[in-house]
Amino acid sequence: MKEFKVNLSKGEVLYTGSYICTLSKTPASTPEQITLEPAAEKLAEEVIMQQAMNREHQRQQDIATNQFRQAQKDIKLLQAENMRYRNALEFYANETTYTNEFEDCLPAIVMDWGAVAKIALKGDAERCHYK
Repeated sequence: MKEFKVNLSKGEVLYTGSYICTLSKTPASTPEQITLEPAAEKLAEEVIMQQAMNREHQRQQDIATNQFRQAQKDIKLLQAENMRYRNALEFYANETTYTNEFEDCLPAIVMDWGAVAKIALKGDAERCHYK
């Protein structure tokens, strides 16, 4: 029979081989000989504990995945908002906004009345092209 050394999560170490099982309470302690039935119970407890830990890790991974996806959506929204503000600032920073394009026409800034800023703040992405 093949020999196995199983490190259990409670700090115990189970040694099996040739139908003889020993259990150490800590890796440095002297092992005690146990029968197959208590050894099987120890292994079953360990499997159940590992399954519970796996479920918890999966739950935490699912939460992290959802948080990551939400963060990606938030980043896209913030990037769009940033672009709207940048475009509005470029409109107000552009020198031609303050000059007459034609003699009989008022400068764009006079006719604007803050409309560019209001659109950028409102978030109307379709109308937010000022260049």
